[in-house]
Amino acid sequence: MDDVERRAAEIPGNTITMATEYDVVVIGGGIAGCAAALASRRKDKKVLLLEKLTVLGGLATTGHIVIYLPLDDGYGRQVIGGISEELLRLSMNYAYYAGDISSWKEQGRRYECKYNGPAFSLALEESLLAEGIDILYDTLFVGSEIEDGVCKAVITENKSGRSRYRCKAVVDASGDAEVFARANEPCMAAKNSLAIWSYCTQGADTQYQKRGGPDGPGLSLVSFGKIDTQAFKHTVTVPYYGDTAEGINRFIIDGHARLLNHMKAHDDFVPASLPGMAQIRMARRIVGRYELSDKDAGRHFEDNIGGTGDWRKPGPVYEIPYRTLMTGNLKNALAAGRCISSSGEAWELTRCIPQAALTGQAAGTAAAIAIERSLFVQDIDIRQLRETLKRDGMILDVNH
Repeated sequence: MDDVERRAAEIPGNTITMATEYDVVVIGGGIAGCAAALASRRKDKKVLLLEKLTVLGGLATTGHIVIYLPLDDGYGRQVIGGISEELLRLSMNYAYYAGDISSWKEQGRRYECKYNGPAFSLALEESLLAEGIDILYDTLFVGSEIEDGVCKAVITENKSGRSRYRCKAVVDASGDAEVFARANEPCMAAKNSLAIWSYCTQGADTQYQKRGGPDGPGLSLVSFGKIDTQAFKHTVTVPYYGDTAEGINRFIIDGHARLLNHMKAHDDFVPASLPGMAQIRMARRIVGRYELSDKDAGRHFEDNIGGTGDWRKPGPVYEIPYRTLMTGNLKNALAAGRCISSSGEAWELTRCIPQAALTGQAAGTAAAIAIERSLFVQDIDIRQLRETLKRDGMILDVNH
């Protein structure tokens, strides 16, 4: 056998291979997961980040939701800082706004930006690897070993078969509370309308491209620093649920059909890139020790780990209690991102990119403190957590 080929690796059937032990295992490499991994690693914890796709960022990158929404309350007061602000700036590192951003202030616009999704994915990977975080791509979380309410290990599956990673704490940043749901913790699912965002080109050169010609002006799919294409969005009110295989597949196929029909009806429309994951905004979330809801707008919580304004309009700020990150039974697991315990308008806000980073940082920090103090996540000193978050740039007590 020459050096071009080798014998294929053997897959050990249904057996589970013992793998490396970690302090913190983060499930999901979206924005929440990246923030959680960074926060734990910066507290000198050994961190593994599991991602089922081949890039980081989740909906914020491969999902084509490439808008980093405002960090303020709509009245000029910044209410989100820390890793969330850090990732906002990272999203621009190799993309649109690399350089001077003073024009935002001159235009009086809210603190937000659109960015290049692939460039942001690469920047995230570069940043996490530089910090010493282990990333495991193309890997599914398929279960956990739980003893007396403590997750002792997570089970994964990939090309090498099934593996078991022992851990001291878990952050569920899966987007749909996968860890909690598989542990039979109470969860809720939400209705979603159909929405597909796809990069496309539209113009005189599209007929040439359809006939097989090379990329022409305005049709380049290789963009460095900026994207010349536009986003296509179509929504309907038919409900879709993201907590079943049937619901997700119907969402994907119906979205593809609407995009294809639009292309057939417009000769100058050519899709350039399709989202690499279902663009479901609210799939499944935990029923936590506290459920953030509409009635909590403007309310102060002593255990808040940050707060958020409304990206759609100026208005009251929601403080996010630490209790929204945990359930009643799992003692070393925390939720982060769009699967924390929130409902109604509060869920509409906490599911977004800046808020995902906020809750990710809080979860990663809390996990590290719990490990250091040999405590369960619900038993840590909330004052220590809040003091640590403030030192790390997060903005707390926005309603106090």
